Amino acid sequence: MSEIAQARGRLSDRGIDPDLVLGPGELGQAVDVGELYLTLGAVAASEKAGQSPTYAAARLALHAGLPNEIADTLFLAYNQQSAEEAGHGDKVFGNAFFALGGTPPHAELSVVGNPADAASLLAVSDDPKDNKKRLGSFAAIVGGLETVALQRAFPALVNLCERWDHPVARDLLQQMRDIVRPEESRHVLLFRYVFHQLIASKGERVVTSFREVFNGGRTQLGAAALDAAEFERLVGGSSPTPRQLLGKDRALAG
Repeated sequence: MSEIAQARGRLSDRGIDPDLVLGPGELGQAVDVGELYLTLGAVAASEKAGQSPTYAAARLALHAGLPNEIADTLFLAYNQQSAEEAGHGDKVFGNAFFALGGTPPHAELSVVGNPADAASLLAVSDDPKDNKKRLGSFAAIVGGLETVALQRAFPALVNLCERWDHPVARDLLQQMRDIVRPEESRHVLLFRYVFHQLIASKGERVVTSFREVFNGGRTQLGAAALDAAEFERLVGGSSPTPRQLLGKDRALAG
């Protein structure tokens, strides 16, 4: 049985009409509750997949030959992001997916690949320069993923949930507003922090390479690449502060 057929069956078993049309999707197609349910599973698995790599990045930051203040900031921020990714995957989207179908989302639903593979690429080596390079590449690709999630994927999900008068949808809307969006905004700030602290001063070639890796993350989720001017507007003219990265000061990330 196909994944969508199984999903529709689970929803029907819980007295939920899987064929109820909620509205148009990003491409103008009609999206029903069954497709929203599968989307929730994919978002839950994809968010959860960020836990292990960001945990590994936190450790890598301490071995990248960075000034102590920057290394400590990155360790704390990535460690916090790791916990937040797990919370989004399990407590927010995963719980909504389970409530609707009675089964937890499985890792194969993730659209960002195997988290174990990504974490292994971030294992600490004896070469600080290599660690720093891999940390920068990780920040770039995750920045690409996070900006698409924040600016496109989550608003599309909010739009569908707003059209469905159901307790799970109402609860999810509140959690996306109160928990997910503020935390995801800080994750984008962390990408900007890495750019300004590790990349911006290294010259046009390094900046271009960083932007290309960032765009690789965007295209992985089907979003268009940003050109140099668009990228410059996104990263802004100055670095976020450590307090902003840890949620101690308010800041907008887009």
